Amino acid sequence: MQLVLTDNKHLRIASFAIFYVAQGLPIGLLMIAIPAWLAAAGATTTEIASYISLAGLPWGLKLFAGPVMDRFSYLAMGRRRPWVVLSQSGLLLALFSMSLTPDPIDSVGLLATMAFLVNMFAAVQDVAVDGMAIDVLEPDERGSANAFMACGQVVGFSGSGVISAYALEYSGLTFACFIVAAGVALILLWSILVRERSMEKRLPWTLGVAAPRSLAIQAGDWGEIFSNLIRVMFLPTSLILMTTALCWGMTQGIWEASAPVILTQELGYESTVYSSWFSAVSFVSAVLGLLLGRFIDRSGAQRFLFIGIAGLAINYLFAAVFSDYWVSPIFLVIIVCCYSLAGQMAFISFIALHMNVCWEKIAATQFAIYMAWSNLSKSIGAGIYAQFNEYISLTDLPFVLGAICVLGMCLIAMIDMPKHRQQLSRVNQPEPGI
Repeated sequence: MQLVLTDNKHLRIASFAIFYVAQGLPIGLLMIAIPAWLAAAGATTTEIASYISLAGLPWGLKLFAGPVMDRFSYLAMGRRRPWVVLSQSGLLLALFSMSLTPDPIDSVGLLATMAFLVNMFAAVQDVAVDGMAIDVLEPDERGSANAFMACGQVVGFSGSGVISAYALEYSGLTFACFIVAAGVALILLWSILVRERSMEKRLPWTLGVAAPRSLAIQAGDWGEIFSNLIRVMFLPTSLILMTTALCWGMTQGIWEASAPVILTQELGYESTVYSSWFSAVSFVSAVLGLLLGRFIDRSGAQRFLFIGIAGLAINYLFAAVFSDYWVSPIFLVIIVCCYSLAGQMAFISFIALHMNVCWEKIAATQFAIYMAWSNLSKSIGAGIYAQFNEYISLTDLPFVLGAICVLGMCLIAMIDMPKHRQQLSRVNQPEPGI
């Protein structure tokens, strides 16, 4: 059976959804289940925020992977797929290594270091998959594809978030890591079975050759990559998007650091309840997000990103104004649902908009920088919160998050995509004398 991405639209979309499940699996364990587990065990806000900051740091450092992928690849297996297979294999080994962490609750620093290692391979996989998506998806498929990719990620982290929470509570870290590793192993098998183009090899020892298109657009040297990168990264739309990503990423990092503490230590819920709530609501939001794909393709990612960030701002401010109702489970479910729905809309639109901004020739590098900066912004937010949480009350915190989102809305309104496309077409012209 021929499983070739460029030959089948449905296979493309399904495969990228599956690859994003692999990206979500470690997130559920590392960024949902473990922080709640630590909070329930009595870890301080500073310890949890520091764990999240270090564990999430590879997602901010993945910009270094992009240039390497644009410069080097085993083209006979595809431009990006060799990196997908390699990173998923590393992710599997890193999860097995993390399962050996001794006394994780009493060694939060070591636990965070092992989480850093796991996320390092997950982040490299993300860069490879995103680069592949830009290479093989048609422009009018990106909204729909990103809805399925986002759904795949949420299926991964919501499923592993719930299962890992119970595994941590009743069996410990080792069993939780083995469960996540089993899911990654299955998706590794899928990445071996599919190919980008029909003429390429499935594995290094099988028959196949590099596709002419891959050979034509492969960067020849580092100078070409960085010269092209400088020409596009400092375009106005690029700079505005990066500032927007900083605003949104900081609010996510602060939320991820503060939410487990509020629910488990301040309001008295079990860690498994927090993980189950967040994961279940995220799953429903992801399924509803599938309906957005076609609308994003028709109406534009910029408009839906604005609506998503606006929804987050309203939700934060609503939570701040009615902080007296935090003790009500119904109120908390409403807040978590609204956060998840608005966040899913913003996430799908955010990815699609950045894909549209990228220049295909250096797509892996450019897109990796955008996504790395977005994730680094989360670590910045969590790190800042770790240092200054004692100066901001938990009831005042949503006011701060809402204000940051309002700033992000103002920035999104400034983006001029038609003008950016004109500038990008000029950049695509050969420089004088070449």
